[in-house]
Amino acid sequence: MTRFHKLILILYLLFSAENVYGQNIAYANIDSVIKNSNVGKKIISYFSNKNNELIKDFKNKEKIFKEKEQSLKSKKNILDNNEYIKKVDEIKKEINSFNIEHKKKINQIKTENDEVLKALMNEINKILKEFAETNNIDIIFSSNQMLIGKSKLDVSNDLLNIVNKQITNFKIK
Repeated sequence: MTRFHKLILILYLLFSAENVYGQNIAYANIDSVIKNSNVGKKIISYFSNKNNELIKDFKNKEKIFKEKEQSLKSKKNILDNNEYIKKVDEIKKEINSFNIEHKKKINQIKTENDEVLKALMNEINKILKEFAETNNIDIIFSSNQMLIGKSKLDVSNDLLNIVNKQITNFKIK
């Protein structure tokens, strides 16, 4: 590298560093804002209840399948071997069918959860933009992507208060 190139590089770094120091920077923990906001708690509770219902249904079906298996095992000596194998296959088909349906429900809940969180993030992003403009902030970093920062630059609580005030009628399908 020639002296000229080194000089250009040094001048560039000096001027770009000057611009960085002149910027107003803040950071926020968006995950915390979502989890602690009223709407976030509502979303988390809603999907937690849906998951709990699904788990309850799964355990009930599991119990029924075990009872069917036990009943069939107790009849093994009474039934003809072909009949026994036929009944075992029927139970296996029921279990497989249930498992497929259960996986579909899990995926449906996950997809719905992702869509709702994406819609919430869109609303929060609007609030972030407005917050940055109102407070003359040039850059708001996510605290997840930062190593360390001064606590006075953390605007998470301010954003949480604004989210609680502005997002009150958020609909979950």
